[in-house]
Amino acid sequence: MCNEHEEKNWLEVEITDAEWLAASAAYRSRPRAGHTQKRSAWLKIFGIWLVLSILGGVVLPYTPLADINGLSFLAGFVFTITVGWLSTRKHLLRVVQSFSHQYRLRIQTQGLEDDSEITHAIYPWSAVEAIELRPEAILIYLKGYRILWVPTRCFADTAAKDEWISQLEQFSGQQAVAARPVAHEVPEHRGRKIWADFGNNLYAGLLFALFYPAGAQRLRVSVLQIVLFAFASALLGIGFMLITVGLKGQFYWPALPGLFVCLLCSLLSAWAITRQTSQPERIPTAMLAIQTPLLITQAVGLLLSLCMTKGIAPTLSYQLIWLTYAWAWLAIIVSLVRSLHLLMGQRLIAVLGVSFLLAVPAWLHDEDSSGVWIPNYDDETAAGTQHTWEQATQEAVLYAQPALLDQAINAVQKGKPGVPELYLLALGGYGGQDVFLREARSVTQLFKERFDTEGHSITLINNPATTQEYPLASTIALRKSLAAIGSKMNKEEDVLFLFMTSHGAEDFHFSLDLWPYKFGELTPQTLRGMLDDAGIKNRVILVSACYSGGFVKLLANDNTLVMSASREDRNSHGCSHEAEWTFFGNAYFNEALRQTHSFEQAFAMANKAVTQREAKEDLKHSEPQMAEGQAIRPVLEKLETYQAENNAATH
Repeated sequence: MCNEHEEKNWLEVEITDAEWLAASAAYRSRPRAGHTQKRSAWLKIFGIWLVLSILGGVVLPYTPLADINGLSFLAGFVFTITVGWLSTRKHLLRVVQSFSHQYRLRIQTQGLEDDSEITHAIYPWSAVEAIELRPEAILIYLKGYRILWVPTRCFADTAAKDEWISQLEQFSGQQAVAARPVAHEVPEHRGRKIWADFGNNLYAGLLFALFYPAGAQRLRVSVLQIVLFAFASALLGIGFMLITVGLKGQFYWPALPGLFVCLLCSLLSAWAITRQTSQPERIPTAMLAIQTPLLITQAVGLLLSLCMTKGIAPTLSYQLIWLTYAWAWLAIIVSLVRSLHLLMGQRLIAVLGVSFLLAVPAWLHDEDSSGVWIPNYDDETAAGTQHTWEQATQEAVLYAQPALLDQAINAVQKGKPGVPELYLLALGGYGGQDVFLREARSVTQLFKERFDTEGHSITLINNPATTQEYPLASTIALRKSLAAIGSKMNKEEDVLFLFMTSHGAEDFHFSLDLWPYKFGELTPQTLRGMLDDAGIKNRVILVSACYSGGFVKLLANDNTLVMSASREDRNSHGCSHEAEWTFFGNAYFNEALRQTHSFEQAFAMANKAVTQREAKEDLKHSEPQMAEGQAIRPVLEKLETYQAENNAATH
């Protein structure tokens, strides 16, 4: 019921329950001009999340919680979305509940006068942020989260309405704009058009990925399409593993749920976005708007990973893989904005939702864990028995390991006085790739043949195929092995050659991972402490890993020759599952040390060979490093002379 009192210029408004609900919905999805305070609150919360993430990345690595330094990132997301959503929803509900069903308005020179049972106020014209025209009403957005719903029926005729709007525009300085209608799509049963719809959605995903606006019109929404895209994504991952592992692998059931983590995150993101925009019925549309461009970018990312695995421009492929994450992030946000017609103020929740979608699976993914298709360890790598990652956790393994370590330690013989002898400790650290297993075993065999280390060597290996053959490469096993060797060596004349091969990190942590076990961290400082405690004076140390140059400076002293496969800020190359050797391992041990007994000369030869190979394969040079103390040189000269003479006499 509306009446216009000309004598006082009051416009009386009485709205129905349905209109009140419509005003509430419009308020929750108001345009950018009405989101100043809401956006400010979200930015504050986002800032807290950044602080938590940065503190977690800086502080946690130096605490006992270093293994969960990604927790702050995930906790920040949970905190941002939960607290932000709850606080804004609470504020929205509180303000919406204050909406009056009956009030009157009057345009005055100083502002817009509002009179109702709840409040009486004159809003200055500077408080008017937007004027929106709908067929059924005029919406006036005010600062401070306030909205005025003026039904069209309150005016005597169209001319009166136009005149009132004209005055409103004149005094407020705001231009009245028509509201953009939001289409609500209803999923339909497509019957035999399932695959046609799937093709349309693939095409829509390609358009989304290329940022073409026509993608939203090509989308065909149904729950079945969501399921099909989830399986398509899982099949892409399985196909990639089939290509990299080979057809002779085996299925690993415990890893199967991990394929659908992204689907769960997509559902949570779609629910949060549609709920924030008061369109929960559009969750299927949001899901497909997420899944279609994600599948396209995933396919490109897996193709780049395949190129890197097969050695096709690996450095460039590695860099482009990281760019696909940014591409996917941006493409999904744009597809959500266009498919759901998100207003400017609603896009922040889309940004947060997509960030959550991409960050959580990446954070939960453990590089040390198995995929659903894993290698089938056969006679070549497991002495005639088949071993899987599951078998690495069997009770027999846990009981066998102490005996294996004791057996290896007890086999070390005491050095002969007056004879310069070489002791070897070979360690393969990372259990997820067989190249480190092969390299450690090959070095052990080479040193027996070339340097007479039979009875003077210990081999520690992390690999699921050898858990009942070799002692595991843990920090405890390494410490005990060094102590045992140190007790058997003649301190002044014998030399320890410590060879370690694995993956390395930018903070110089050397990987000792065998999923699902988590062994202690091995750093240059930890290793130096172990060597000092063992009382080993003359040391030759070769660390083959990415960023292994970080070990050189911290392990160098007058009685040490220390070498690394790369500079402290560079990757080394050749760590593929199928390889027999890494680049540097092949050049140093398999080639150079078969020609000379000089460790320094072998390093110079290997450095040259690796540089040539990296240039040929268009890889960034790893730049192997070496530091030699003055006191170790004469000891090594005696050892080289003795080994050369002994080797010549033997052959």
